[in-house]
Amino acid sequence: MKTFSLTVLVMLFSISAAFAQNTGTLKVFSEDPVVVYVDETQYPSYDAITLAAGTHYVKALNKDGAKVYSNIVSITAGEVTTILVDASGTAAKPATVTGNQQVTQGAVASPQGTGTLNIFSEFTGTTVYIDDIKQGEDIKTVNAIPAGNHYLKIMKDGAGIFGELVAINPGQTTTVLVKNSGQVAEKILESKSKEREEYQASKVDVIYSSNSVSTTQGASTLFPGYYGWYGYSSSVTNTSQISDFKIIQGGVKEIGDLGLANLVENQQVINRYATINKSVTRQMNVGLGMFLGGLLIGGPVLVDMLVDKPFLHPDGTTAPNWEIGVATAGIVSGTIGYALVMGADKKYPNHYYNVDEAAKDAQEHNRKLKEKLGLPEGYDVK
Repeated sequence: MKTFSLTVLVMLFSISAAFAQNTGTLKVFSEDPVVVYVDETQYPSYDAITLAAGTHYVKALNKDGAKVYSNIVSITAGEVTTILVDASGTAAKPATVTGNQQVTQGAVASPQGTGTLNIFSEFTGTTVYIDDIKQGEDIKTVNAIPAGNHYLKIMKDGAGIFGELVAINPGQTTTVLVKNSGQVAEKILESKSKEREEYQASKVDVIYSSNSVSTTQGASTLFPGYYGWYGYSSSVTNTSQISDFKIIQGGVKEIGDLGLANLVENQQVINRYATINKSVTRQMNVGLGMFLGGLLIGGPVLVDMLVDKPFLHPDGTTAPNWEIGVATAGIVSGTIGYALVMGADKKYPNHYYNVDEAAKDAQEHNRKLKEKLGLPEGYDVK
């Protein structure tokens, strides 16, 4: 029994010693508190983090959650690697390879002759390929890769955002960091020519215009003289500012307020139009009824009063009072009805939006359109 316990203690000691021989220490210094992550694992205490020898992805966030450090750090067995982080946004980087480059760290070779690839990407929705063989979506770790050089390609939205040879060594971990740089965003945008064309054809712009209109009124009095004319004149000029806006889709088609309201499903504007349209329809129906009624009833009576041979009263006699009354009522009814019909359209306002509401709805439509097409939110923002 004692022999077994001693054997277990020796094995545990050997394992601990082997682990200690293949680990190093990472120390992070910052004047302000930060949150430190190593390989996406948070370390509340970062004054001395024990890590396996090799490469690791280290990032630090300030108190506002903004990333102030992001890099691949090499840990050497038995040594201390130090990072100084400035929580305001800069950091003194250790002597490691940075950017979109691979880093390897020596280790004891394994007999299998394979290594591991860790991928830390600041993008989501990526597709990872090794030697043009698809590994999957948003892959972070690929194990058992044969030792040697392999071509790593990472695609996003149909654009290649990373493509390099990476060295895989037996028993080692190779780490790759894919940063979200402006060049990558440009590549993705360039690959979306069809989406950009569709956006330009469907986006909505609110074009505001303001013009000054001047009117002059005056009078003059001139008297003829021996050598010419003399007299006086006076005039008054009034200048007014006239403002208006148009709602244009695709840069060429004017869709109006109701067109925009239907696009963004602004029920308040749609209901406003429906209320006015109902009132206009009612007025036109009433006016048309009065006009037709006056025409059908008063028209024949009026004709009877004007022709030489009347058919509603004896020939040669004066039209009775009832004919005069009916004809007058028909004329009045028809006139009022005609006025109602002709004036109904004037109830429609120039706009159901004010310019600020229209601009807000247009921006929301364009934002959703970019989201649907996979375009960045800042695209086409002036």
